[in-house]
Amino acid sequence: MLDNLARVLSSYAGRDKVVRSLAFFLILKAQSSPNKEALLALAKQCSAARLVLRQFNHPSMIKSCQQLLTTEPTDPVDYACSTAVTGVYTVYGFVEMFAWLADAKIVAMDAGSLYRWCVYLWITALIAGIIRQIHLILRKGWEKTSDDIFTLVGLTSDFISGVNSLPHNILWAGKLSSSQSATFSLIASLVGLYRLF
Repeated sequence: MLDNLARVLSSYAGRDKVVRSLAFFLILKAQSSPNKEALLALAKQCSAARLVLRQFNHPSMIKSCQQLLTTEPTDPVDYACSTAVTGVYTVYGFVEMFAWLADAKIVAMDAGSLYRWCVYLWITALIAGIIRQIHLILRKGWEKTSDDIFTLVGLTSDFISGVNSLPHNILWAGKLSSSQSATFSLIASLVGLYRLF
């Protein structure tokens, strides 16, 4: 167990999933805690730490885009969805970087507007990922797709929570409570963490 934990925490993905899980656990716990403000402040620090660490992903995301463009697709649907996910997340990374810099008053841009675009891009990537997972499950058959089903549950949970962050009047935007939204995000985080083990 300790070896697996050390292996997971030694990777960027592992640390990111642990910190993300912790952040949403704190948000969920805060809703019924007398120390609500302190827990939410700690959750905010966790989210801020993840944001900073994501800034080191840009080179690897650009490289992934290059590799996809030179790959000969064997499954058009899988290729299209994978390309969309990678491309959108690459753009997301740069938009988020400018939002972060604008928030810190380093560049003269509207941080709020940029963060909203991040949400739109994130949801777009989630939709492409969900379509890809459904396609893989249908292609392989239910009995061979336990990992794909777990991934689909995680993506769908993030999608439900993500849509709640959109402007009101879009699907169920704004209709979930903080606890409900944090629960779906925590499920997605734990699914991602579980898959690393």
